[in-house]
Amino acid sequence: MAGERITMRMRQFVTGTQEEIEATKSARKRWLIVIAVLAIAIAASSVVGKKSLVKVIQMNKTRTELQQEITRLKQGNEGLTREIRSFANNPGQVEAIARDDLGLVKPGEIVYQFGPPGPSTAPPASSR
Repeated sequence: MAGERITMRMRQFVTGTQEEIEATKSARKRWLIVIAVLAIAIAASSVVGKKSLVKVIQMNKTRTELQQEITRLKQGNEGLTREIRSFANNPGQVEAIARDDLGLVKPGEIVYQFGPPGPSTAPPASSR
């Protein structure tokens, strides 16, 4: 009778173990499905949406371009500041620009302008 009890307990243990194994496998499958769904959801949200990976990459590219433009504009401003200082320290340079670029003259000066030769205003020679 003791041998039968041991055999019976072993069968219950084996049966219980196989049921537990099946239950564990089923639970693992459910967890894998849940994890897979979450992974797909995370991947999808990183590709599309306001904070997507594509959007972040585009924004970083735009930021880099804007920083380069800011650097270029600052250099241009520095050049203009140097030019303003040179005009303030050299009035002859301002006068030269006024004469050459704007065509200004000092009071009392006479300006002679020579242009390209135009069509003749003389009457054509008649053939008699």
